[in-house]
Amino acid sequence: MSDQPTLPSGPGFGLTFLYYFAGTAVVTALLAVKTLGVGLDTGLPNLYGTLLGAVGGLTGALVNRSTTLELPISSRKTFKRELDAALAEMGYTEDQTAQLEGILVYRRPFVRQLLSGRIYVLIGEKQAQISSRVIHMGGIKKRLEASGIR
Repeated sequence: MSDQPTLPSGPGFGLTFLYYFAGTAVVTALLAVKTLGVGLDTGLPNLYGTLLGAVGGLTGALVNRSTTLELPISSRKTFKRELDAALAEMGYTEDQTAQLEGILVYRRPFVRQLLSGRIYVLIGEKQAQISSRVIHMGGIKKRLEASGIR
C-alpha cells in the first residue's frame, strides 16, 4: 500500500443520477395524484414521475456529480496562496478542524455549505488534485488560470 493520501472521490454520474431521479420521480408522482385527482393505479402519475425524474436526474448528475481536476504545479507555496485566493472569492475557507491527513478541506459557512459541499485538495511535489462538484470546478479552474496556474 502507498503512504500517499488519496482524495475522497464522492458520487459519480450514476449515483448522482439515481439520487435526483428518485427524488424528482416521487415528488412529481405525488403532486400529479394531488393536482390531477387520479390514483396511482391509472399509471399517469407514474408516467409523469418517470419523465420528469429522468430530466431531473440528468440535470442533477450533470451539475452536481463529483469530479477531480489535476494540475501541474511548480511551487507548492505559490499554488496554495493562489488557491486560497481563488477559493476565497468563491466564499470558501480552509477547514482547520478537518481530520484528513495530507488533504486540505475547504468549505463555506454552514448554511451555504448545505447546498455546495466541500472542496478537497491534495498538493504533491509536481501536481495538485482538486476534488469537488462539477459546478464548482469551472469557477476554480477559471480563477486559477487567471492567476497564471494552468
